[in-house]
Amino acid sequence: MDTDMAQVKDAEERLFESEELYRLIIEHTRDLVRVIDVNFKFTYVSPSHEMLLGYTPDEMMHTSGLAILHPDDKEIALSMHRELVSKDTSLDGLFRFRCKNGQWVTLETRGRSLIKDGRIVGVVTIGRDVTERLRLEKQLKEYQERLEFLAFHDPLTGLPNRSLFFEKTLQAIDEAGRNGHGAAIMFIDCDGFKNINDTYGHYVGDEVITELGRRILDAIHGEGMVARLSGDEFTVLLPRVDGTADIVDVAERIMKCTNDSWQAIGDGLNLTVSIGIAAYPSNGEDSKTLLKHADEALYSAKVLGKNTYAFYSPKWQSS
Repeated sequence: MDTDMAQVKDAEERLFESEELYRLIIEHTRDLVRVIDVNFKFTYVSPSHEMLLGYTPDEMMHTSGLAILHPDDKEIALSMHRELVSKDTSLDGLFRFRCKNGQWVTLETRGRSLIKDGRIVGVVTIGRDVTERLRLEKQLKEYQERLEFLAFHDPLTGLPNRSLFFEKTLQAIDEAGRNGHGAAIMFIDCDGFKNINDTYGHYVGDEVITELGRRILDAIHGEGMVARLSGDEFTVLLPRVDGTADIVDVAERIMKCTNDSWQAIGDGLNLTVSIGIAAYPSNGEDSKTLLKHADEALYSAKVLGKNTYAFYSPKWQSS
């Protein structure tokens, strides 16, 4: 009998020590531990809530968790709660909570059904502050996206650069070859751009280059891609054309928009462009040949007096 009583007492002491250990862990953890009843009200909140959210446990007890939950997260939280009180399971989620000072923190939360005497009486959740981690992950993602963008785009105008232009030209030629339609490349150069830099300075010159890229992009009406190769040199890829008339229409729109009035530090600019054109497949069947012939056609446009466009023609090159 004495042995049995000693065993019972020993078991009670071990249970007390175990419960005391768990209580100490919960009360000193930085994670947010709470018990939520079936009506979504707090019946226990750990002291760590005050350190992170600013609310004391007494302020939160028997209040609804929805009161400080972000409006966009409430439906997800309610759905998660309904599932946890309807069956014995555990679920994870990310939820934003409003601190007492008005700021928002994001908690990575795990919820577990709370069972007592064989029935579900609520939910136990453990939340960890991941606000800073998510902010750093977002910054890293934006930085990586920026690096990827700069690898294929011109930093001044934001237009595709030479690498992306050649990549898209290869794709366009492949598609044109398979589907039996034409394509074209335009090489565009700003007439007398050096005079603009010399007269107004490179800052204004950069503004002119940026505006020129924007005007060319507007002029093609989404029918192709505009790229800046270098300096005042731009290219246009028309991935699908059904005849010379389609190319001429785009070239004339570009001429018109670039001939419109220009302003720089209050002064009007006289700015024109020359355009060289090479068509696939008649002027070449690969991107390098087409760009080379478009460049040669650009020279022809300059010989013709600038402020015009010219198609590639072998006779110009042999003269």
